[in-house]
Amino acid sequence: MEKFQFSLEKVLTYRQQLEQEAKLEFAAVQRQVNEREAKLDELAKERAQMLTVPEQTLGRMQVQHRYLAQLEQVSSELQLEVDQLQGKLDQALDGYVKAQQQRKVIEKLRTKKEAEYQQAFRQAEQKQLDDLANRKQLIS
Repeated sequence: MEKFQFSLEKVLTYRQQLEQEAKLEFAAVQRQVNEREAKLDELAKERAQMLTVPEQTLGRMQVQHRYLAQLEQVSSELQLEVDQLQGKLDQALDGYVKAQQQRKVIEKLRTKKEAEYQQAFRQAEQKQLDDLANRKQLIS
């Protein structure tokens, strides 16, 4: 009997590619979120460090105050970016899960069809053996 061939093999391959692309997209967005959050942490540390430095002159205090205000503004902008990226991350995760489910459906079908093929193969093989045994009995 010939080797098992799944009629939807190309569909399975395509779904695997879609899943891989969705996985890469999810990873890229996750990396962006992580980078922005790391920058936010750095800004928070820098702000905390600036607050511990006592400035004694009025000019230095004004510079420090303006710098802290700038840090707050950059921090707010980064937080907004993180929030937007979280939405993208959720969408990317949904896309990845959906692609994974679609691939699994085809894989289950492939497994089922292969099991059916193997069962038919075993039955045909058993029938051939039975026929051979019957012939030997008739000849004897």
